[in-house]
Amino acid sequence: MIAYTTSAETVYTVARQLNSSLDLDEVLGKVLSLTVDATGATRGSLFLLDEQGRVLRQILARPDQSPEISRRNVNMVMEHGLAGWVFRHQYGALAADTTKDERWVRLPDDDEITGSALVVPLLYQERVNGLLALHHLQIRFFDESHLALAAGIAGQAAIALENARLYTEVKEERESLFKLINGMPIPVVVVDHRDTLVFANQSARQRLLVKQVGVPLEQVSGGPQLKSALTKLGQSGNGHIEVKWPDGRVYNVSINNVSKVGTVVAMDDITQLKELDKMKTQFVETVSHDLKNPLGVVMGFAQLLESEQNLSESGQVSLRGILKSAHNMQELISDLLDLAQIEAGMAGEVQPHDMVRLVLDTLPNFALQIEEKSLQVKTDLPFEPVRVPGNRVRLSQIVANFVSNAAKYSFDGGQILVKLTRTDGSVNFSVTDSGPGIAPARQAQLFQKFYRVPEVHAATGATGTGLGLSIVKAIVESYGGRVWVESEVGVGSTFGCTLPACLES
Repeated sequence: MIAYTTSAETVYTVARQLNSSLDLDEVLGKVLSLTVDATGATRGSLFLLDEQGRVLRQILARPDQSPEISRRNVNMVMEHGLAGWVFRHQYGALAADTTKDERWVRLPDDDEITGSALVVPLLYQERVNGLLALHHLQIRFFDESHLALAAGIAGQAAIALENARLYTEVKEERESLFKLINGMPIPVVVVDHRDTLVFANQSARQRLLVKQVGVPLEQVSGGPQLKSALTKLGQSGNGHIEVKWPDGRVYNVSINNVSKVGTVVAMDDITQLKELDKMKTQFVETVSHDLKNPLGVVMGFAQLLESEQNLSESGQVSLRGILKSAHNMQELISDLLDLAQIEAGMAGEVQPHDMVRLVLDTLPNFALQIEEKSLQVKTDLPFEPVRVPGNRVRLSQIVANFVSNAAKYSFDGGQILVKLTRTDGSVNFSVTDSGPGIAPARQAQLFQKFYRVPEVHAATGATGTGLGLSIVKAIVESYGGRVWVESEVGVGSTFGCTLPACLES
C-alpha cells in the first residue's frame, strides 16, 4: 500500500523530471524507469500507439527478444491481453493475481511467471496514445494504490510524450526540409529583412563561392548584383529576373517571401541557354539580312510586271499572289530583324516621351482597318502628359502592336478601349478588344515567338507573323517593365504593359 502523500510527491517529482527533456526516446525511457522505481515493479513495458491501436514505438520488458518474437508478442497482448483491454476501455486495470485473471495472456516464451500486473493508458485529449504496463513476480503485489500512482504518472507522461512527439515530428520535418533544400541542384539562399545572408545551400556555397552566412549581402561575391535584383523584383512585382554574376554566368532569379524567415531566393543557371539564344539571334539576323536583298529584287520585278498591259487574267492573279507572299515575307523579316536588334540591346536612344501623345499619333494609322470592321474606339487617357523613358520608335511599336491586334481580332461592329494610367511611379498602358477571348491554358504562351492561338485564328481568320507580342515583350522588358494579359472566352481580351515612369522634376 502506497501512502497518498508519498504518491502525490512521487507524481510531482516524476512530472518535473519528465518536463526537463523534449527528446522522445529519452522521455520514453524516463517514464518507464521512474514508474518502475516508484511502484517497486520487477519490470515494465511502454507502448506509443496510433489512433487504431497500432504500436509506433515500444520499450519492452524483455528487450532481448528478436524483432519477430517481439512483434508477435505485442500483437498478442494488444488483441487478447490486458493491454488491449485497457486500450479499448480507456481506463487502467489491475490484475492482482494473473493466474486467475482471464484478461492476462501468458506468452509462450515467457520464462518468468508474472504474479501481478497493471496497465494504465496514456490519455491525451480523450485519445489513448500510449500504454504503460508494470509486472511483478509476486501475486497480489500490486493494489489500487499502485494503480492510482501509475495512473497519476501516466497522466503527466501523456502530456510530456505528446510534447516530445510533436517536437520530434517538427524536428524531423525540419531536418528533411533542410536536406531537401541543401541537396537541390540549384543555388538557394535566404536573405532577411536587414539584407543579411542567413542561409545558403550546398550548391550556393560551391557555385556562388559563398563562404559563410550571417554576413551582409554586400560582402558576398555577387551580393550587390543580387541585392539590386531583389529591389527590382520587389518594385516590379515580376516573379523572376535575370542577374549577371561577377564570373560572367547568368542566373534566372526568383523569390518567395516567407513570414518570419525572410526572402527565399532560387537561382537557376541559364548561361548556356543565353549563349544558345544569342547564337540563334545572330543566325536569324544573318539569314534575315541575306534574304532581304533578294526579296527586294523579287518585289521590284513583280511590280514592273504589274505595269504590263498584255498579262492574262490568270497571270495577274499569279502576280498578285507573288506580291502578297513577298510582302508577308518582308514583314516577317522586318519583325525578325527588329527582335534581333532589341534582344541585342540595340533598341535605340532612350529619352523621355509622352505616352499620351504617342497613343494619339498612332491611332490614326489604323483608321482604315477600324472603319472596314465598323469598330468603335474609346480612349481613356490622362489630360496631362505621361512621360516614360524609351525610344520613340520602340514605344510606338508597343502601341501599334496592341491596337493592331485589337482591330484584327475584334468581331465586326465591336469596341476597342485604349487606356493609359499612371500609379506609384509606373505607367500602365492597355488595349481591350471585343474578340473571341483566350482560354487560360493558352495565355502563358501568348508572348512566345511565333505562337498563335489556334481557336482565335479559326474564329477570326486573322493572319500575322506571330512575332508582334514577343517584340512588345522584348521592348517592355528592356526598359525594366512587364507585359500582361487578361482574357475571358466569349468576352474579349485586354493586353497591357507596365513601364517605369519618368521622375518628375
